[in-house]
Amino acid sequence: MANKLNVQFNDRQNKSLEHMADELCTTKAGVLKTALALLEVALREKKGGNSLGIINGEKVVKEIIGIE
Repeated sequence: MANKLNVQFNDRQNKSLEHMADELCTTKAGVLKTALALLEVALREKKGGNSLGIINGEKVVKEIIGIE
Protein backbone atom coordinates (compact mmCIF):
# COMPACT_ATOMS: atom_id res chain seq x y z
CA MET A 1 0.00 0.00 0.00
CA ALA A 2 1.35 3.42 -0.97
CA ASN A 3 0.75 6.55 1.05
CA LYS A 4 0.85 10.07 -0.30
CA LEU A 5 2.35 12.91 1.75
CA ASN A 6 1.95 16.63 1.21
CA VAL A 7 5.13 18.40 2.33
CA GLN A 8 6.03 22.08 2.02
CA PHE A 9 9.63 23.17 1.42
CA ASN A 10 11.08 26.66 1.47
CA ASP A 11 12.77 28.01 -1.68
CA ARG A 12 16.26 26.92 -0.64
CA GLN A 13 15.12 23.38 0.17
CA ASN A 14 13.18 23.14 -3.08
CA LYS A 15 16.18 24.30 -5.14
CA SER A 16 18.38 21.81 -3.29
CA LEU A 17 15.92 19.00 -4.03
CA GLU A 18 15.76 20.00 -7.71
CA HIS A 19 19.56 20.09 -7.95
CA MET A 20 19.91 16.66 -6.32
CA ALA A 21 17.19 15.24 -8.58
CA ASP A 22 19.10 16.50 -11.62
CA GLU A 23 22.38 15.06 -10.29
CA LEU A 24 20.78 11.66 -9.66
CA CYS A 25 18.62 11.67 -12.81
CA THR A 26 15.50 11.17 -10.73
CA THR A 27 12.59 13.12 -9.31
CA LYS A 28 12.34 15.07 -6.07
CA ALA A 29 10.33 12.15 -4.69
CA GLY A 30 13.17 9.84 -5.73
CA VAL A 31 15.65 12.00 -3.83
CA LEU A 32 13.50 11.84 -0.70
CA LYS A 33 13.16 8.05 -1.00
CA THR A 34 16.94 7.71 -1.32
CA ALA A 35 17.45 10.00 1.68
CA LEU A 36 15.02 7.92 3.74
CA ALA A 37 16.87 4.72 2.80
CA LEU A 38 20.20 6.30 3.83
CA LEU A 39 18.77 7.45 7.16
CA GLU A 40 17.37 3.96 7.80
CA VAL A 41 20.86 2.50 7.32
CA ALA A 42 22.42 5.16 9.56
CA LEU A 43 19.95 4.52 12.37
CA ARG A 44 20.32 0.73 12.12
CA GLU A 45 24.11 1.01 12.21
CA LYS A 46 24.01 3.43 15.14
CA LYS A 47 21.92 0.91 17.10
CA GLY A 48 24.59 -1.67 16.28
CA GLY A 49 27.30 0.54 17.76
CA ASN A 50 28.65 1.84 14.45
CA SER A 51 28.83 5.37 13.12
CA LEU A 52 28.37 7.04 9.75
CA GLY A 53 31.30 8.68 8.06
CA ILE A 54 32.91 9.93 4.87
CA ILE A 55 35.82 7.76 3.81
CA ASN A 56 38.63 8.68 1.40
CA GLY A 57 40.53 5.50 0.64
CA GLU A 58 41.33 4.03 4.05
CA LYS A 59 40.97 7.34 5.91
CA VAL A 60 37.85 8.65 7.66
CA VAL A 61 37.69 12.33 6.72
CA LYS A 62 34.39 13.16 8.42
CA GLU A 63 32.16 11.51 10.96
CA ILE A 64 28.45 12.28 10.70
CA ILE A 65 27.03 13.09 14.11
CA GLY A 66 23.61 14.11 15.37
CA ILE A 67 21.68 11.14 14.00
CA GLU A 68 19.75 9.83 16.97
